[in-house]
Amino acid sequence: MRSSCFFFAALLSASIAAAQDDPGAQGIQAAQQAAAQANQQAIEDMQRANEEANNQMMREMQSAGADASQNSGPLIGLTAKPTISLKSGKYPGPVTVKLSDKSRGAIMYYRTDGWTPTTRSKRYTGPIVITSSVTLQVIAVAPYCFRSLIATTTYTLPTPPTPPAPPAVPDSPSALDQPHPDVIPVHFVFAQEVTSSKAEIGDKIPLTLSDDLVFNDTVLARRGAAASVSIIQVDKTGAGGAPGELHFRIDPMPTATGLLKLHGAASLEGQAEPPNAAVLVPVVGIFTVFHHGKDAVIKPGTPFTAYLDSTSLVASTTN
Repeated sequence: MRSSCFFFAALLSASIAAAQDDPGAQGIQAAQQAAAQANQQAIEDMQRANEEANNQMMREMQSAGADASQNSGPLIGLTAKPTISLKSGKYPGPVTVKLSDKSRGAIMYYRTDGWTPTTRSKRYTGPIVITSSVTLQVIAVAPYCFRSLIATTTYTLPTPPTPPAPPAVPDSPSALDQPHPDVIPVHFVFAQEVTSSKAEIGDKIPLTLSDDLVFNDTVLARRGAAASVSIIQVDKTGAGGAPGELHFRIDPMPTATGLLKLHGAASLEGQAEPPNAAVLVPVVGIFTVFHHGKDAVIKPGTPFTAYLDSTSLVASTTN
């Protein structure tokens, strides 16, 4: 930019000198003066746009990190982006990954299911052992700071052979010792693409059931049954590198016996292009636009897991 400005100034000076030597070039000189004034105005407009872009970026980052912040005081900075010890790639077997962050007092949270982590996600307390192909996403939150940008790596590992099912043992202690016995996971896949550039709050995005939903030997819904999620928040990409974001929650699922109330929500954030990585892209002459972040895009076939509280089924059948 500095070299471009220098070249423009040199060219303008040379043109003015030539106009002064040639009395018949007064019209050209007037045009050049008008161009210089227009250039100065454009520079001032660009500076104002730059300031507004940075302010907008901070507002959007604050909005994106509002639920991820546990601070009671004013937020004064951005938490450093976490560092993942092992790069993305293909590996012949299980790998161990360590996380770190340079912000003082930062707490890191991660997910491996493809959705954006929040402070309700799993907290990092030690090395993570990766045993299958996953995409690891990590955020960090430091005291009095905005949530960090997302650190992402993808690990591809060989698919292990399916072990034979162990014989059933009646009243087996291991069969009874299951976490949250009243919560049944319900697996879906997205039936169509949704992107933050087109989605609107209130949109219903179709899902299909991945497996039969069974409770007490009764099939509540067959594989392929239709369901949906509702978009509850959308953020478009913004000047200064702000990414697009999608937030959704599961809708009640229609079944032969009526609506089935499910629990589950998730978010997806596109790739951010922060201000220190933003570039000015020339369009026509001195007119420029700022680089934006990437849209959040959910592809068809993306898995999503909701949960069914079986106690509500028991209650409904006894009423």
